[in-house]
Amino acid sequence: MSRNTKKRPSPPRKPTSARGGQGRPSAKPRSGRRTAKTPHRGRTAARRGVRAARYLWAVLTGLIIAALLFEPTMVWTLGVGLFMLANAELTGLWLVVVGYGMSCLPAAFGLLVATGRFWFSLTHGLWIGVVYSVAGVLFLEHILVLLNG
Repeated sequence: MSRNTKKRPSPPRKPTSARGGQGRPSAKPRSGRRTAKTPHRGRTAARRGVRAARYLWAVLTGLIIAALLFEPTMVWTLGVGLFMLANAELTGLWLVVVGYGMSCLPAAFGLLVATGRFWFSLTHGLWIGVVYSVAGVLFLEHILVLLNG
């Protein structure tokens, strides 16, 4: 093409919007990906905040249940159950089982509140109960040694 060639007029367009013959609707300004990610980042931050709040609520719930309701009873049933088993009384096994169940319950309930997944909470609560009950019995033995000695 040479410079002297005139541009042809573009053909008339059909109206594409409800505004009639105004042509193309106004497009959003293109500023890259920032405008597209801003709402997504807000939702992600909100989800993280809700998740953190649920974990905090779960920890507080588990601690309150353990401290107020189950800690003294759990340590007592485990201690007395182990004492009975050491003296060849097999009924102490029931106390050990009940004490273990009490040590699992706060962790399982706290995980259920935090995650909302039942089986995950139950299985992890069982493992946490093992650690919690062993720590409770060892702590009880140290307290008894200090009180008697």
